[in-house]
Amino acid sequence: MENNEPVVETPEAQNDLPEVERLKGEVEFLKAELEASKNKFLRLYADFENYKKRMVQELEAAQRNGKFDAVRALLGTLDDLERALGFASVKPEDLIPGVRSVLENFTRSLKSLGVEAVPGVGAEFDPRYHEAIGAVEGEEGKVMHVYQQGFKYGDLLVRPARVVVGSGAKPEEAEGPKPSAESN
Repeated sequence: MENNEPVVETPEAQNDLPEVERLKGEVEFLKAELEASKNKFLRLYADFENYKKRMVQELEAAQRNGKFDAVRALLGTLDDLERALGFASVKPEDLIPGVRSVLENFTRSLKSLGVEAVPGVGAEFDPRYHEAIGAVEGEEGKVMHVYQQGFKYGDLLVRPARVVVGSGAKPEEAEGPKPSAESN
């Protein structure tokens, strides 16, 4: 038994039909908006990944260029040392002025790279730049002797200076009080 009667929609069912259509349209709109947001996110993510790779490459290039500049600046010192050794075999007495010249050139090369010596003899002892390895009689808190020169690069300490610091104390008489002339 088939029911071939046409389905008659009630007024309430007719009212629900536009609501369903509206909701379907809203779902489609939200799907399209979600897809657009997803695509935007994927593009941004890909851009960020490319940025990270580019930054790593630029950092490596900057490090390589910095090392290259340092090596280039120091090659002159190598040349000077080779020349000094050549002169030393001919005239050994000329070695000292040659080595002094090499030292001056090397110091200039370091300075051109931004490396400076830490203050030495006569400077106030500063634990940020000095490593005390001893104390001797002398003005308290002053650097009296430098065993190993320290260097800094801008605000960075490359190597602290190894120094002897003045203690301010006078040495005690080792033999005790001196005998007076009257005791004899």
